[in-house]
Amino acid sequence: MRIAVAQDLWGSKNSAKILCFIVKFLRSDLLILLGNTISPGIIEWLISSCNLRVLGVLSRYDNAAVAVALSKRNSLLECKSVEYSGISLLGVGVSGCQQVMLEKADIVFSSLPGLHYTCCHPCSDRVDIIIEGVKPKLIVTGECEKPCFTPNTSVFSPGSLKLGFLGLLEISSNKEIQVHSVNVEKLLIKLI
Repeated sequence: MRIAVAQDLWGSKNSAKILCFIVKFLRSDLLILLGNTISPGIIEWLISSCNLRVLGVLSRYDNAAVAVALSKRNSLLECKSVEYSGISLLGVGVSGCQQVMLEKADIVFSSLPGLHYTCCHPCSDRVDIIIEGVKPKLIVTGECEKPCFTPNTSVFSPGSLKLGFLGLLEISSNKEIQVHSVNVEKLLIKLI
């Protein structure tokens, strides 16, 4: 199974179109939005016109309209756990998930890095508390402009789509997870 991970669409229809093409080219089963999507219309377009399965969490610049757009499609991962193809996914957004049930999760997707669980800059102690409670195999965070991975804490950030980065998680049948950073510009040049 493959999961594409993106952050920072910033309401750009062009970025959404490129993201659609690349996610399909990479044969991803699922797209996770880590926030700063800004536009509810983009979420609707990715799901209905691009025919992608999308889940997302909210970040600093996402408003209630983005939450409603994700909720209407049962795609809001904020503060809840979802089972997808035998993998348990938990989402943590800017709400901080004060009431989240601390159950086991294979992968935690957070719009913000933790203070300890980060690969770029420390941000939220609430993320650390949730990570300690669920003990995931992998933590995927937003807010990092460039891709990064910290093996000792299993924290990965795909980097910002506005800077040309996308994350790809490959999950084997025995639930081993490999992370990849995709440079969108290099991939598009290679395809042309």
